[in-house]
Amino acid sequence: MAIYRRQRLLLAAVLTASFPAQATTGQYTISILGRVQHQYDESAFNAAYVNDTGVVAGSAIVRVPDNFGLTQRAVIWQNSTPHYTILGSISEASKEDSLATWINNSGIAVGQSAENTSSGVVYVPAIFTPTGIVDLGIKNASSGIAVCINNSNQVVGNLTWVKPGQGYTGASVQAFIYQNGVMTLLGYPASNWGYDVTTAINNNGLIVGATAFAAETPAHAAYYTDGAWVDLGTIGNPLTYTGTATSVNDSGTILGIWSNPDYFGEGPRSGYFIYQNGQINMLLTPVRYAPGPYTPFINNAGQIVVANWTAIPNGGGWHDLNDIDLGDGWTFSQALGINNAGAIFGIVYRQVNGTNLYRAALLTPVTSNQQPASSTP
Repeated sequence: MAIYRRQRLLLAAVLTASFPAQATTGQYTISILGRVQHQYDESAFNAAYVNDTGVVAGSAIVRVPDNFGLTQRAVIWQNSTPHYTILGSISEASKEDSLATWINNSGIAVGQSAENTSSGVVYVPAIFTPTGIVDLGIKNASSGIAVCINNSNQVVGNLTWVKPGQGYTGASVQAFIYQNGVMTLLGYPASNWGYDVTTAINNNGLIVGATAFAAETPAHAAYYTDGAWVDLGTIGNPLTYTGTATSVNDSGTILGIWSNPDYFGEGPRSGYFIYQNGQINMLLTPVRYAPGPYTPFINNAGQIVVANWTAIPNGGGWHDLNDIDLGDGWTFSQALGINNAGAIFGIVYRQVNGTNLYRAALLTPVTSNQQPASSTP
């Protein structure tokens, strides 16, 4: 384990508008998370996750003193001055130095960083702390990334091995957990068929993702506990079903995506699922198409977001986020997640000179302790 101390601070102006919701989801403050460096159009902030205090982790294309060109760096946004903190990287790699994928309530982010080695640039899983960057290592893999950190500082992620001459078509992936300074691989249920991937870990240490339970079979959505992967079950023909768990709350309710070319003889079907009380069921949403780029997310209150929709627990039904008047011409495009305070982060857009301008945004319930920020689109 190595710790690298390199961090940069940059200030960006931020614009917000407070408004009443048009639907029954309550009132929000919208924060447009615009350009990290106002002078560069390319430096729009890409949000990845918001913690329960309203701090957002992600990345942006920026210019930093230790890299001659514009490069991707991990960035966090907070409702204070300066709004943006550009995080460091272990090494510079021209156009992609680092990125952040998650941040816990202590403000510790995880993601990936470039590292120069004798064989070239390697991308390694990393922890971004206030005192520096922790390189988690990749064992003998080709690359790796940390995807989630819980409030106990347990980190999960994935390592990738590329078979010589086959590129990523011949790659195998294995999930890991990093805790107390030690990386542990989660192992393969099918030892001769190397694939498992993790997407999240809750505050009780429950890990979710997907794995292949037998050779030459599709991966199933699964959770990992007590040293073993557990299959969540199937929807449709079990021989052709595939699924991935994408989110888990602290009660152990799991959401994910699934597809099956043979849905009980009715042809191909795909969609979302919910797993609770030991049962997997279809999660019926207003989204009328295959999951595509959209993944469902659930918080500890049972609130769900997917695409431009949010669901209220206990029979509250689905609500279109576009029923909320965002103001200033903004339209909600896609929800990326929701924190335990009910703040929704995602992507919004508006027309500028006949072209859609996309920006990250944070919708914060006005009843929370989080106050309005400001932003430069």
